Amino acid sequence: MDRRDFLRAVGGAATLTIASPSGRTAPADIYDLLDLLEETPRSQIIERVVARIRSGTSYEDLLAALTLATVRNVSPYPDVGFKYHAVMVLHAIHHTTMGMPPAERWLPMLWAVDYFKEEQADERHSSGWTMAARPPVPTPAPSQDQARSALVAALDNWDLEAADTAVVNYAGVAESREVFELLWQYGARDFRGIGHKAITVQNAHRMLNLLGWEHRDPVLRSTVAALVNFYEDPNPATTELREEAAWRQNTALRREIPENWLHGRLDSAASADVLAALREGDTLETSRAVVDFLRDGISPDSIWHALHAAGAELLMTDPGVVPLHAQTVSNALHYAFHQSSDAGTRQLMLMQGAAFIPRFRGMSGRARRGVAALNEFEPLALTAPASGAEALDEVFSAGRGGRSQAIGKTLAYLEAGGAVQPLVDRIRHYLVANGTDSHHYKFAEAAIENHALSPRSPWRDRYLAAGFAYFNGPWNRTNATVRGARELLEA
Repeated sequence: MDRRDFLRAVGGAATLTIASPSGRTAPADIYDLLDLLEETPRSQIIERVVARIRSGTSYEDLLAALTLATVRNVSPYPDVGFKYHAVMVLHAIHHTTMGMPPAERWLPMLWAVDYFKEEQADERHSSGWTMAARPPVPTPAPSQDQARSALVAALDNWDLEAADTAVVNYAGVAESREVFELLWQYGARDFRGIGHKAITVQNAHRMLNLLGWEHRDPVLRSTVAALVNFYEDPNPATTELREEAAWRQNTALRREIPENWLHGRLDSAASADVLAALREGDTLETSRAVVDFLRDGISPDSIWHALHAAGAELLMTDPGVVPLHAQTVSNALHYAFHQSSDAGTRQLMLMQGAAFIPRFRGMSGRARRGVAALNEFEPLALTAPASGAEALDEVFSAGRGGRSQAIGKTLAYLEAGGAVQPLVDRIRHYLVANGTDSHHYKFAEAAIENHALSPRSPWRDRYLAAGFAYFNGPWNRTNATVRGARELLEA
């Protein structure tokens, strides 16, 4: 898939409206909805939002209000993670919504509303933080070059207060694409928060594409706050730390990449070689290996296959919340790779993606003893034809302890030519019905997109099948929040 096809694929959902059951849509009143979301107690929020839906509130307005509520009420401190997932999950919620049948399309949003209230309460209890008033625009307003330089300086100095002002000023005089050309790079700068900074930038870009640039200030202020969070380390602007070592190396290594690097050959065997390097190399070695493969004429797509596969292997080896981020982060970096028009930024996304894999590998005890090789995993024979629904019934028949069986049967289904969309529809059905955590949404949508936006290759079927190490299914209990929301909608 080339860049134009990718942009069409990820942007096509933005125009879909979910009308109320009556078919009416109310005039836009996003800030009234925002007040409702921020001030209503959690115990009442689903009922009150459903009442708004019945009166004609549009999906777009509710999504905009929820986005503003999350960034205004949930801080990326002390961690770019945990409660901050209420922000980072929103683009996944939207993609799940777009893939649901009409009767169920409000359910992911209502789950996200309830989840926001949970994390808002956590924030109020732990810090009492809410976003401060928008920084005033200086008089006279800075030129575009001045505003950009100020934002770069603030990000380079890890200066929260300066970055908060600078991003507002720059976004006021620059186009969205110019702002994000900077943010893509800084989102991949360090591994603090296990890659959530890259996910944060991806989420901000996708949400602003959906909602419009007029909503930019609170979203971008939240995003740059995440990017300059250096946790309990000394300020990285004045101390060379391990977290930025790969960034420093890879910024220099870009000079060794040939000009024709985008036009290499797609080679499944080369993906296996890249994957072997990712299994063994350290943070700096894996980045350097990427440069060597590009110099040998290997397509970036073959390297992305290996990055997605490496994440899938880690999750198969150690199914859990931390290893799954190897795939959600590679998804975010892959997205940035396609959205950026700057060659240096795109190269950094590849190299930083490779640098992050050993960090994930080192965080898993089981993975340190050897990973499950994705290219050696064997499909399990299906008793039903791959062309029918019975085959999917078989895939989803495994119990909680039978995830490896679901992986093998999914691989058999895909390799026999089974249609991908019915499989994805089932994954989303159980995600919404039985998902209980932001990671369920983030991971499922990342795994689906990693497959959909990769060139045809045996690798992509394998890393989608490997998602059953974490996908929801009939082996999970149904979600009580979603059950209650469904009953209110159907009443």
